[in-house]
Amino acid sequence: MRKFHLVDFAAHYQKGFRNHVVPVTDVPALVENFDHYGCYATYFFFSDEVLSYMSAQAKYSSPSISGYEGKVWAPFFPIDLDHQELTPALEAARLLSSIFIERWSIDPNALQVYFSGAKGFHLMLDTRLFGKLLPSKSLPLIFDAMRRHLAQELPQPLRETLDLTIKDRVRLLRLPNTVHEKSKLNKVILTLDELRRMTVEKVRAHARSRRALALTDETGFVSRVAVGENREAARFYQHIRRQVKTITRKPFAYRFHRPVDLARIEFPCAGAQAIWQSHIEPGQRNNCAIRLASELRLLGLSADETREKLLEWNERNDIELPLEELNAVVRSAYQHRFPYRFSCRDEILRRFCPLPDDESCEKHVQSSRP
Repeated sequence: MRKFHLVDFAAHYQKGFRNHVVPVTDVPALVENFDHYGCYATYFFFSDEVLSYMSAQAKYSSPSISGYEGKVWAPFFPIDLDHQELTPALEAARLLSSIFIERWSIDPNALQVYFSGAKGFHLMLDTRLFGKLLPSKSLPLIFDAMRRHLAQELPQPLRETLDLTIKDRVRLLRLPNTVHEKSKLNKVILTLDELRRMTVEKVRAHARSRRALALTDETGFVSRVAVGENREAARFYQHIRRQVKTITRKPFAYRFHRPVDLARIEFPCAGAQAIWQSHIEPGQRNNCAIRLASELRLLGLSADETREKLLEWNERNDIELPLEELNAVVRSAYQHRFPYRFSCRDEILRRFCPLPDDESCEKHVQSSRP
């Protein structure tokens, strides 16, 4: 994703710590500049849109990435496992990696495992496993939901090791081969075999020095190997994506073409317009009134405004519907969340419609729109 190539770089000794948005290709040199000490980057990648956002923020304060809500993309899906005693985090890392390798049958080159340098492990799944991962505003929510589902795969005592706070789009992740400020150990890569057999003491011993990255660049974010889609991983991702889409779907909203002047009502439906201008005999008054009420609601009028217009129609055309019946008609027209539209095939509207055919009806509808 060439458009999404920017990350926010942060370092312990960098002025202001963060809000230093750069191409990911610049990060290795920056890590060298800060002597591999306390260096981080966002695991979500941004397009140039983030620079415009920060520029706009600078009008009121220092440029900041905080609060950015635009589209993001990610080359890896990170899972952060932490525990003060480290051993539970190690057990959780082994179990999850086993699920990916044995149950999902993923390419081992698509899973990077790191000791974080302090009290946990980072599992990084190449997002190419999930199929074509497009930039999205929803990606942080999808990743968060994926972690929550994976947590259920762990035994109850180990579920608390999975860090569920790394869900926002500007979250930093410690970079490989950089020193943890408190432990003075490096974040280092581990092979799957080392993860399976090493003790906690051995892991910490390996983290006293840097370890070369064979499958990615120095950032750990740019893969150097080919990785294809995995059926189980793609199925899992699409399942979570559909769930998130359902939860976050915006409610449908009608777009009303409200009349500029309520004193001059013109309906898109010629039949309704004829009813609006006609005297209605008993036996059809309520049926005509509900159709007018529905059309008025579709024009964007409130219930009170529709009541006033029906009272006007009732008086002007000597309809003589009692007030309580008009009120009942308005309540019926507005009782549901969405307005009801009577079609051109409605028997009563067709009876009043003066137009000869469907083509004339279409022309009338077009001419009535503002």
